[in-house]
Amino acid sequence: MMTNVLIICASGITSQLLQETAQRSVEAYHANMIFQSSSFAAAQNNGLESADLVLVAPQVGCDYATLKSINPRLEKIPDNIYAWLNGESLVKFAMTELDKNKVVG
Repeated sequence: MMTNVLIICASGITSQLLQETAQRSVEAYHANMIFQSSSFAAAQNNGLESADLVLVAPQVGCDYATLKSINPRLEKIPDNIYAWLNGESLVKFAMTELDKNKVVG
């Protein structure tokens, strides 16, 4: 079973770029997860409630509590990962967070 990770940013552009770089690293790590991306406005239509893990961009931090009330499996993307669009570090971060909740497939 694939683990679904949703990345949310304000407009969806950066989350799309992070999704692409992370997905390449998923293949390298043979991790059983798939990354999806969304803008904040479209998040509820793009799997916010059902995602195994939701990762939010720093600029969406002001809406953290609202998003967390919809899906408690939500974490902020560390600034250094987000700023550098570091897909490999994002995969490692996601794996660590999923492991904390024992959701990794």
